[in-house]
Amino acid sequence: MRARYRARRARARRRSRPPDPPRGCWPARRVPWVGHRSASVRLPGARRPRGRKGAVITRESDASGAALGPIVTSGASRSAYRHLLRNRNYRVWFSSALLSGLGDWIGLVALQTLVAGLFADAGEARLQLFALSGIMMARLLPSLLVGPVAGVFADRYDRKRLMVFTHLGRGTIFVLIAFSGDLIALFTLTLLVEFLSLLFLSAKDASLPTIVDRRHLKEANQLNLLVTYGTLPAGASVATVMIWFAGLLEVIGLEDADPVIIALLLNATTFLLAGTLLSRLHLPRQERRAAPEERAGLVAELREGLRFIRELPVIRALITGVVGVAFGAGAFVSLGPAFVTQTLERVEADWFILMTSLGIGLVVGIGLAPAITKRLSSERAFAMGLVLVPIAALVTATQSNFTIVLGGGAVLGSMVGFSFVLGYTLLHTHTPDDLRGKTFAAFYTGTRLAMFAALAAAPLVAAVMVRGTLILGEVLITWSGIRITMTLAALVALVSAALAGRSLWRAASPVRRPIELLGRSEVRTDGVFVAFEGVEGSGKSTQVRTLAERLRAEGHDVLVTREPGGSPVAERVREVLLDPESEAMDDRTEALLYAGARAEHVRKVIRPALDEGKVVICDRFIDSSLVYQGIARGLGEDDVAEINRWAIEGLVPDAVVLLRLDPAEGLARAHARRVELEGTGSSADRLEQERLDFHRTVASGYLRLAKVHNRRFVVIDASSPHEVVARQVRTGLHRWLPLPELDETTDVAGEHVPDSAPSAAAGAHDEGNSAVEQERSAINADDRVPPHDEEPAATDERRP
Repeated sequence: MRARYRARRARARRRSRPPDPPRGCWPARRVPWVGHRSASVRLPGARRPRGRKGAVITRESDASGAALGPIVTSGASRSAYRHLLRNRNYRVWFSSALLSGLGDWIGLVALQTLVAGLFADAGEARLQLFALSGIMMARLLPSLLVGPVAGVFADRYDRKRLMVFTHLGRGTIFVLIAFSGDLIALFTLTLLVEFLSLLFLSAKDASLPTIVDRRHLKEANQLNLLVTYGTLPAGASVATVMIWFAGLLEVIGLEDADPVIIALLLNATTFLLAGTLLSRLHLPRQERRAAPEERAGLVAELREGLRFIRELPVIRALITGVVGVAFGAGAFVSLGPAFVTQTLERVEADWFILMTSLGIGLVVGIGLAPAITKRLSSERAFAMGLVLVPIAALVTATQSNFTIVLGGGAVLGSMVGFSFVLGYTLLHTHTPDDLRGKTFAAFYTGTRLAMFAALAAAPLVAAVMVRGTLILGEVLITWSGIRITMTLAALVALVSAALAGRSLWRAASPVRRPIELLGRSEVRTDGVFVAFEGVEGSGKSTQVRTLAERLRAEGHDVLVTREPGGSPVAERVREVLLDPESEAMDDRTEALLYAGARAEHVRKVIRPALDEGKVVICDRFIDSSLVYQGIARGLGEDDVAEINRWAIEGLVPDAVVLLRLDPAEGLARAHARRVELEGTGSSADRLEQERLDFHRTVASGYLRLAKVHNRRFVVIDASSPHEVVARQVRTGLHRWLPLPELDETTDVAGEHVPDSAPSAAAGAHDEGNSAVEQERSAINADDRVPPHDEEPAATDERRP
């Protein structure tokens, strides 16, 4: 009876058990999984056990059902690294990268030793140095020839198969290198190895974002660089241990055991094992490959990737900066052994100590990246690290104390590791998946091109410049050609890093893209749209009325409107937005209400007037939302721009008049106006009641917008008398609304304006110019429009 009862219970459990997970993945109730090809929302049975914190991994899909990527909801006790290592696909990827990274450094040390041994009898240090530089150039030459094409392969063909093939191929070639004693054969085999390495690196870096959550991409890149470059000390140590191992083999009877051959065979073994591991990797399906007749050629795809890099300033600055720093690093690597043995007069073993110090610094720098980026944006932190790399190299090259050189090498390594973590992350962040392979291929090509140039030029320059003397007053400083060459290379890298860092620092500012992006399908109308912007109390309403009266006198059909408001529905929204009793309104609600009122305003008032050819003058428009809600409220310009994109339907002002004024003075003006009109100063609207710091942030945000969008902004000093400001406004708008007295072929500043129609004032040219000169003379030097990049002297504006 009891046996039958147990059998029934077992059958019931089997019937109620959830289906098995896809092959190669653990059940979600035990270990979350990422990267499977299925786009199901949740793995059957993927529920968090009671009383335990953990992570449930789902997949987000778009409207068409295409998987957009894994979404991770993590428990508070789970770190990003534990999430990564609980991902089976990433564990396979990470283990393979660890083995191949270790093998790369073992092979580098062993190959250098093998090449140097071929010239051991020559007794010529320079010849050995040139031989080592030659083998390093052989490692970099394929990147110059086929580097970008490798990225095209990574984007067009199966990345998993590509990685497995390159690993197995490199392992086989290193077996051949181990038993080759001819220099030409070594160069040829090295070229083949590096060609396969290019294919592997492009496929590896392009596949990483497809198997990890994007929120953990920075940590994944950190671990990637850790196993790639942090294994440098381990690789050098293993190569050194091979000397002891060869001695042990000689003791047991293998007298011909060569530690270099043993190290190269061990290197080949690591590649073969890494390829075997990658065969178990599960990658999501790539985009459907085009049919042969649909596929663009390799050259077309390559041009697409290069065009993407050229059009995106952040990517261009990233690659430019790293390329310049790589030039300095190439000089350091090629001249390092001679620098230690000849300039510092140390033994050869000290070069390996310096390399170990450099490798330890790499590990430390990679570990510091997440902590520093919590306080600084990734762009700015990368810019700082990029500049510190050549500074550390410069200090190291100018020192004679080996202890200080070791410290400089550690700092140099830490800055290189730190910069590469952030560089990889920024490239992944700003590059779409279909162009990622080509982008990284261009990145590797540029980096290796710079290193190739340094490896080729540095020994030649050092050999020509045997010794140099620098005279500083009564002090004579004599440097060897090696030290001078390393110093010059560091200076070149410093200039490149400074230029790239400047671009990246600017890219990290809150306003990164022109406002024209709000109107990709920009509306063309027969009228002219002018918006007035500025802080509270800057005199916008007064100047709007004055400009409208003058334009009507000149014969223009003018419509004056305002925001929020302008239409019956929008005016009701205005009452809610400016009502002091609405002070508890959420910032997002405020932004949405402004966008809703703007949509009604554009559709019912502004666009019909522009279609009729009128001049529309609006008191505030889209820039107010970008500044007040995007910057001052902290919602972000991108998000505010996105919700307004639909509201304005591609309509942006032709000209924006920014009335610049100290916010404190503007609030005082607004208070005086209320006292004059209402007899009391207690009826300030909701925005006027904000703190002074809020209004200073608004003023600062307006100035930054004007700097970025200076083609449509006219900045006027609103602290001048009303009549002077009115003349400056009318003169500043001449580009869009030509002054009637002026010949239409020349603007007020003397710049040529294309002819749109024959000038009606051609017969009165002299009289028109005379009238304009009188208009100019009325504006003295103190009242002229200030440059966009100057801030009010009386303010202490704070950046948001």
